Amino acid sequence: MIFVLLAAFVGLFFLNGPNGEPLLTLDDLKPTLPEVESSPVPTKVYKWQDENGVWQFSNQPVDEGQGEVIELDGKINIMPAVDTSILGASPKASNSPSLGMSIPPGLTTVSGDKVQEMMDTVNNLQETVDNRKSEIDQITSGKN
Repeated sequence: MIFVLLAAFVGLFFLNGPNGEPLLTLDDLKPTLPEVESSPVPTKVYKWQDENGVWQFSNQPVDEGQGEVIELDGKINIMPAVDTSILGASPKASNSPSLGMSIPPGLTTVSGDKVQEMMDTVNNLQETVDNRKSEIDQITSGKN
């Protein structure tokens, strides 16, 4: 029964219709998507270097007036920036501007002093899992 259905389906690629072309082609099986024609709205982005030499980008002009305006064509995804003004001044790093930066609130739920406690818990859990695995291996090795 399956062979008959498969043969009937494949036959549609070889049988010609009234116009002389095959009843079914591979192009008929491809989904067609509607064409979207729209004129994207250009977006202005402001670019400047902060006091640490790190490049900053924003949709708002910088107060100092030293920023460069970049106009994007609108065919891109834009993500709004996070307001970092509540962080205050971060300590300057000696070689890299990313070192010594404070983590914005909301990006982590664990304080720095709890990290060691969490690592100890994970290591204890790993030891427990290893012990149970060896016990299971001992029990199952005697049943072979």
